[in-house]
Amino acid sequence: VDGQQFSQITGYIGKVNKTDLEDEYYYTTDTVGRLGVEAQYEEILRGEHGRIFFSNGKDENLNKESIQGKNLVLNIDYELQEKLYEEMRVVLASAGLSRGSAIIQNPQNGAVLAMVSFPSFDSNIFIKGLSENQFKNLFESRTKPLFNRVISGLYNPGSTIKPFMGMTALQEGIITPKDTIRDCVSLVIPNPSDVNDPYVFKNWRQDFGLFNLRRAIAQSCNIFFFTVGGGFGSIPGLGADRIVKYLTASLASVKLGIDLPGEEQGFVPTPDWKLQTRGENWYQGDTYNISIGQGDLLVTPLWLNSYISAISLAGQDNVGTIYKPMVAQRITNEKN
Repeated sequence: VDGQQFSQITGYIGKVNKTDLEDEYYYTTDTVGRLGVEAQYEEILRGEHGRIFFSNGKDENLNKESIQGKNLVLNIDYELQEKLYEEMRVVLASAGLSRGSAIIQNPQNGAVLAMVSFPSFDSNIFIKGLSENQFKNLFESRTKPLFNRVISGLYNPGSTIKPFMGMTALQEGIITPKDTIRDCVSLVIPNPSDVNDPYVFKNWRQDFGLFNLRRAIAQSCNIFFFTVGGGFGSIPGLGADRIVKYLTASLASVKLGIDLPGEEQGFVPTPDWKLQTRGENWYQGDTYNISIGQGDLLVTPLWLNSYISAISLAGQDNVGTIYKPMVAQRITNEKN
């Protein structure tokens, strides 16, 4: 039901292949879970084969009844999933885009309540076998319908990282909530290679006045976060090492362990990495870039949502609760 809306979560089932048959469980007539929870929980969902033996009646009865696989109850909220899918479809269509992703979680425990990745696919088409065009659209298209962008896509976080940088700067005493900078327009730093050609870092628009952390987040002021991240004037800034320390401690560069196959880990660039892989030194501009979520910093949408969930828990009694994104809620033996 509603395969198009739920396929990125449920995945699909397909005929076994030679690799699958290396597992003695499978017969050539079997199907196996592919992608999503169908793949993740295959051993729980598949049950046990039955056996029928034909004898002359004198042998011991060796027949064996098949055992139905267990049921998987998900955290996914049906109506919320449908709503999120439709909202994303409309937003992307109105912008002339085809690719995007969204996720909604319970910040108390990481339960995934809804998750969509565009373009999607209808898992039902695998049941009767794919036509040539269907195969090409699924497996050869540049838009990659089978690719779950929420857990597998790596992107610059952009301005969504600014609350993180602000919290880090507060934690390290770089700024206080009352500290301000004047005007969100641009800043200029010397060019060590050419004193007559300094580097100019601009805001995405011109905003004037005093900016504290609250206003800087609300107005997405690049200049403020350049300053607290890489330093400028009398503000020393966090510097690359401390930014890397906090991003790493916040699991930006590891898998969070969601119960779906294909999760990717983010990438946090470091001065040593740049020197070893590109043969280049790390510059102040590199720190500026990662301070606003640009440059070589890459994270998954799942990680972004998780760190925002951590903010929502701040000040609550369960702030120390272990947070793990989970699609499945429980396994049951109940018959539907």
